[in-house]
Amino acid sequence: MGTEYFFSDEQNAFRDMMRRFIQKEIEPNAEKWEEQGCYDKAIFKRMGDLGLLGINYPVEYGGQGADLKTHLVFWEELCRSGISGFAMSVMAHTDYGSASLVHAGSHELKEKYVKDICSGDKLFAIGITEPNHGSDVATIETRAKSVEDGYSISGSKMFITNGTQADVVNTVVRTGGPGVKGVSLVLVDTDTEGFSVGRKLNKMGMLSSDTAELVYEDCVVPKENLIGEEGKGFYYLMAGLERERLSGAVLSYIMAELALEDSIEYAKTRIQFGTPIISFQAVNHMIAEMATEIEAGRQLAYHTVSLMNAGVRCNKEASMAKYWCAEMLLRVVDKAVQIHGGYGFIREYRVERLYRDAKLQTIGGGTNQVMRNVIISEMGLRVK
Repeated sequence: MGTEYFFSDEQNAFRDMMRRFIQKEIEPNAEKWEEQGCYDKAIFKRMGDLGLLGINYPVEYGGQGADLKTHLVFWEELCRSGISGFAMSVMAHTDYGSASLVHAGSHELKEKYVKDICSGDKLFAIGITEPNHGSDVATIETRAKSVEDGYSISGSKMFITNGTQADVVNTVVRTGGPGVKGVSLVLVDTDTEGFSVGRKLNKMGMLSSDTAELVYEDCVVPKENLIGEEGKGFYYLMAGLERERLSGAVLSYIMAELALEDSIEYAKTRIQFGTPIISFQAVNHMIAEMATEIEAGRQLAYHTVSLMNAGVRCNKEASMAKYWCAEMLLRVVDKAVQIHGGYGFIREYRVERLYRDAKLQTIGGGTNQVMRNVIISEMGLRVK
């Protein structure tokens, strides 16, 4: 798509390496992982061996120390695998579950866990959502009670990516009173007594990503597993939201790009009334609309990356990128299925999977309604 200008020669070389890896070791597993409802966990160790799981985490903790633009290349090529559920699972490990640990964790906690994140020796998840609480993190109920041996955690989490296979869950808990100042983050090893997977959830899409309900029953973890300070967990989460929202935008515009590529290829080879359907204005105008919307989403994301790399606060721009790209994706995959006709409705064609996978992008990582609220608030127009 002519985006090479945005990246350095080294970053473009990394893209080539990443693409070869994806084509060789990820793409051939698409159908298998979709059918079994989960990726093979061993792939994380393979990615860790190649230095792909800590692109912009500190070198002293096993990362590569690269900037966010290099990490953007990783996101883009990971998402280009077309296995959106797996891409989301990797992001949950490298960005959602571990970002607050790298940002606010003690040196000892980073030594213990971040190196295993980067090597792929341990798989991470983040436990925020609960059966009765989603977007409103300040109301979570899972309780961490201070005991002699550390914290005793009781409660449950819902819709947790990597839930059945994670070795460590960055768990959002309540250590104090109501509201945001009572929220903390505690790392829970999944082999801890009292921790269990309640059930694996059967989803509409993103099938290659395992999603589960998690249960904590008097699950005791050391005090040292607290990230940062008690009562600061909400703020640590908020500090990582720009990165999470940006990664969601990237997944959306790359999924849309794959749907566009498939549509162009199909329209060139599908003959109706003696001519390829791409020659019909009704079809090629849809393709023009798809391409334009995708490029607008990509440029929103690239602008946000530039701001983040410069150290500029960009909660508004990251929220705009996530919101726009998710909505755009729904429009693009709808057109893609329409261009494919009946073939777009059967499993043999990738656009069918992209259509099912797309809906989660308007829900996960902050709903589009929440993104609109954030944008309005950042504009100074919040109405209460």
